[in-house]
Amino acid sequence: MAKQRIELGTLIVALIVLVLLLVFIQNPIALLINSIFAIVLLFLLNLIFNVGIPINIITVLIVAVGGIIGLLLVLLLRFSNLAFYTE
Repeated sequence: MAKQRIELGTLIVALIVLVLLLVFIQNPIALLINSIFAIVLLFLLNLIFNVGIPINIITVLIVAVGGIIGLLLVLLLRFSNLAFYTE
């Protein structure tokens, strides 16, 4: 039962990301601004609030491609201790 919920949740998230990407592809300037803003916010969160997200190629690519949604995903995974934590 739990596996079905995870699969359904993954499908819903994928559809939302697809719709957002279609909106941003129509306006590439908005995509660029969103990506730059999210990357700067990632660095500021680490600098000011010390959230402990490692700055590496994986996190920067996720945030650059996903923008604010990608940053929220990285933060969610970090605070749930599923990924992006340092030992």
